[in-house]
Amino acid sequence: MMSSTTETADGNGPSTRSTGSREMATLLKDESTNGFVDMLVPTSPLVTTHAPRRFAGDDDLLEGESRKISDHFEMEDTAHGDGGYGSDDSDDSTRGSGAHGMAHGTATRGQVAVNIFISFVGAGLLGLPYAFSRSGWLLGTLSLLLVSAGNVYAMLLLVKCRKKLERDGYIGIKGYGDLGREVMGPRGEVLVNVCLVVSQAGFATAYLIFIAANVQSITSGKAGRALIIYACVPILAMLVQFRDMKKLSPFSLVADVANLMGLSCVIFQDFEYYTHSDSIKAVDFTGVVYVISVCIYSLEGVGLILPLESSCANREGFPKLLKQVILGITLLMAFFGTCGYIAFGDDTISPISLNLQGESAAFVQMALCLAIYLTYPIMMFPVSDVLENLFLSDARKPPRSYCPSRTFRLTIVLMTATIAYTIPNFGKFLELVGASICTLLGFILPCMFHIKVFGRSGMKIWEYFLDVCIMIFGVFFGALGTVEAVMKLMEDDEVVTEMSKEMLEL
Repeated sequence: MMSSTTETADGNGPSTRSTGSREMATLLKDESTNGFVDMLVPTSPLVTTHAPRRFAGDDDLLEGESRKISDHFEMEDTAHGDGGYGSDDSDDSTRGSGAHGMAHGTATRGQVAVNIFISFVGAGLLGLPYAFSRSGWLLGTLSLLLVSAGNVYAMLLLVKCRKKLERDGYIGIKGYGDLGREVMGPRGEVLVNVCLVVSQAGFATAYLIFIAANVQSITSGKAGRALIIYACVPILAMLVQFRDMKKLSPFSLVADVANLMGLSCVIFQDFEYYTHSDSIKAVDFTGVVYVISVCIYSLEGVGLILPLESSCANREGFPKLLKQVILGITLLMAFFGTCGYIAFGDDTISPISLNLQGESAAFVQMALCLAIYLTYPIMMFPVSDVLENLFLSDARKPPRSYCPSRTFRLTIVLMTATIAYTIPNFGKFLELVGASICTLLGFILPCMFHIKVFGRSGMKIWEYFLDVCIMIFGVFFGALGTVEAVMKLMEDDEVVTEMSKEMLEL
């Protein structure tokens, strides 16, 4: 069942959902903060127009509450002047609007391309060399290309579904959760946003695992994992208190620069330290499940696709731009994974930064740790707000005077730190997140939404067949990969521990 706009308090007619959140309201009021983030993420405001009345039913109460959730997964919106999200003046609210009630974005091709790159290139890249060592460089590359092609297809299905719903009069679809609401009702929105929360928290947890492994390497094992992980908590607990994403933009810029420096140095050292005589495998099917899971994790970014498409000044050109940028990212990942595996052979570790040697190794590891550390609060930004709205009844009180909110956010950071401490293996955790939640978000749900929105009669035969095949494969692979990842997490990490000790002794 597709849900819709709710009626006004007096019951006289439908009204559109509120598109603003605490962060967006603060952003629109403070024009002095425009800067680096504005350059990268200029998105379009939604036009306030009335949609035709749709189904109400028994889910009205759940719908009213769940609509608070999706706003936290959208990219920051830059208002045109003081217009914000529209006004009661019909002339102003329709000025500059495109088809189907969606205002034109302002982002150029270059800005959108940078945003796509930042959204997809992250810590997962550092786990690819070890994944390639498990599957072989050729099978790893082919798996990466296959996952990338399926990922782009599924993401563009979300764009296609939104355009279809906009033509039918459904407005206010800003993100993945909104689309889930319109396709499957309020429970669909809750399902999507809970999955997004779990995935975001999973990424943040992987960051802490990465930091602990690298700091241990830098200190030659003198610093314990518990000390390293929980020492990260105090500053992170302060950074996650920010309610305005733009206040985190300086940290984001530093993280991007440090990440670029670290990854570049890793590639250079791959060529410098090719000193082994191991046989480089091309294909090893025993590692196919693992490498596909890591590839899915590395290319996960489906939650930002709809906001990115909305931000484009030329929305019609977005699909082509997305394909081009993702192709470039995929080739970069294949090159990075192959070079890392060839450089260190059978001794390749996940993350690859643990293989680095020489005087510059510590600098590269610290740069990557800094980048990952400063990315953590950005990754947790929507998670904190969503969970507050779900579990704190007074989450809308002023944050400075509302102590439970601050305590709640501290608790979330402590929970991710505790999970990171209990799961020391970076590669195994990537496999678990990639096989489970990322498979559901990136492949199964987009195809399901596509079939529900267009119906069997509105789709070509090959489209319907492909969607069904992807869903079947997603369910089968998700179950298989998740079970395998859980079983591996329960195993002893003696092999990884011995490899790490050997590298520390060199």
